[in-house]
Amino acid sequence: MSKRSFFAVSLRLNTPGKYVFKGKSVSFEPPSVCIIPAGLDYERSAFDDDVLVIHFNVSNYVTDEIEVYKISDIDKYRGLFEKALKIRLENSSGAQYKETAVLYEILGELAADFGIQSSKKSSIAESAEYMKQNFFNPELNIEDLAKRANVSSAQYRRKFRQVYGVSPKQYLDGLRFGYAKSLLETGYFSQKEIASRCGFSSVEYFRTAFKKDTGKCIRDFLSI
Repeated sequence: MSKRSFFAVSLRLNTPGKYVFKGKSVSFEPPSVCIIPAGLDYERSAFDDDVLVIHFNVSNYVTDEIEVYKISDIDKYRGLFEKALKIRLENSSGAQYKETAVLYEILGELAADFGIQSSKKSSIAESAEYMKQNFFNPELNIEDLAKRANVSSAQYRRKFRQVYGVSPKQYLDGLRFGYAKSLLETGYFSQKEIASRCGFSSVEYFRTAFKKDTGKCIRDFLSI
């Protein structure tokens, strides 16, 4: 399978098979719940595909291995998977968040059933949290974040994209522009104040970067 930018959690109902990745082989016997991390090259062999699948991106679930859990209470897990898929098909307001809530129920049940302990966040996840808390600092840069994660800049960019589906710069810019838009909409702050509050080195750079990101100048954005 080609690399995907999202995680997948699947419920294998009746068909055995195996995953091959990183020179390893992991077999699954039904009924099983399988978790496949983002950005992983793998091959799957199965006699048939009898499976329910949820795709997701959550910042606090980090793994680079395929995880397989042989479950005993199939009705419990089938009910949760069908609940999540029903929410997706209905596509009502807030469906994405409701489906994510069910996903956490599934992960919670796995943790309870298999004694999985919450491990310390990976260095990549920790760096994302650090960005959320410090994006307003104009001196924050990718090289320093890589050092905090104890990896090279190239490794940091690659691993970050595997987990979050975007580059660390895109993630950081998203935090800054998201906050900038919310401040602009209040009408309480000047462009210079917003640039400073959001971590841009100057108001001129903020204006240029804002137009590049949104395709609109700030005045056009406010007139929408």
